[in-house]
Amino acid sequence: MTTVSKKLFDTLDGQNVYEYTLTNKKGNFIKVINYGVTITSITLNTENGPVDVVLGYNTIKDYKNNGGYLGACIGRVGNRIGNARFTLNGTEYILAANDGVNHLHGGLRGFDKHIFNIEEIPGGIRASRISQDGEENYPGNLNVSVDYLWDDENRLTLSYHAVCDKDTIINLTNHSYFNLSGESDGSVLDHILTIHASAFTENDEGCLPTGTLLPVEHTPFDFRQPKAIGQDINQKDEQLKRGRGYDHNFCLDGSGMRQVARAKSPKTGIAMDVYTDLPGVQFYSGNSLEGQKGKSGTAYVPRSGFCLETQYYPNAMACKNFPSIILKAGETYDSATVYAFNVNDPDLQA
Repeated sequence: MTTVSKKLFDTLDGQNVYEYTLTNKKGNFIKVINYGVTITSITLNTENGPVDVVLGYNTIKDYKNNGGYLGACIGRVGNRIGNARFTLNGTEYILAANDGVNHLHGGLRGFDKHIFNIEEIPGGIRASRISQDGEENYPGNLNVSVDYLWDDENRLTLSYHAVCDKDTIINLTNHSYFNLSGESDGSVLDHILTIHASAFTENDEGCLPTGTLLPVEHTPFDFRQPKAIGQDINQKDEQLKRGRGYDHNFCLDGSGMRQVARAKSPKTGIAMDVYTDLPGVQFYSGNSLEGQKGKSGTAYVPRSGFCLETQYYPNAMACKNFPSIILKAGETYDSATVYAFNVNDPDLQA
């Protein structure tokens, strides 16, 4: 049975930021702070000692001031919205252009920069807040909660729930950077990755989906069979050039809750399986990490962590062929993603 403990992590503008540790019967644990409901650690016991597999920081100042959204809950709308605007029910909403001309990850102060209310629930914690009508210029009072559940099989379940009093848009995700060799190892290019996706969304020069779906076959984006992240990352490919590596939405095969990806470190044997009920996942190879000092003193240089951000397709309001991100007033948004860790997995080929 998972136990939950709480301690002071830091202070921010006179408010206490608390860290919650969820420990399972194997002694493996995750740590989450209530600022951005940020995952600061996922530590797994291996034959060679404990391995922390997510990038993070030791102080709230670093989380506030450094870019990259390390470990954070992303909302109200994750990923990019073209030209920082959308039209809903005939009304145009102008958002912050915080990624060139586009809107990214909820704006200037997205969910990643808010302190959430935390309550303990069986198996973990529930984080909640009310995103007020007009926050970052999104419509409606959005009542949102995220359950962080950590079980004895080393499965981290993120369960999202939201309801709004006006029609709005929503696309919640988590922005953890994983390095299954350990957060201070330095590179994830040797990790073996599988993504069950036959297509991905074409990006323009600003990493914004154009609305066109491209087949992965015969491209560097084909991860349907296991291969190293670095195997094709330096190929001469226009889409790779635009993202400075992988920073693309993969259109996941199937529907409902299913396994959509697997990653594995050949150094530690730690594997991570990803399950979700969402239609897409942003595979990001950490191309824009800037050498910021992490929690163990290691510089997080480009490609020292990777993200698998489950999501609806980015720029969905401008691409009518994409699954809708509109949440009608009074209706319920429910979604879940599972990151399942296998320690000392013998199959190093994933």
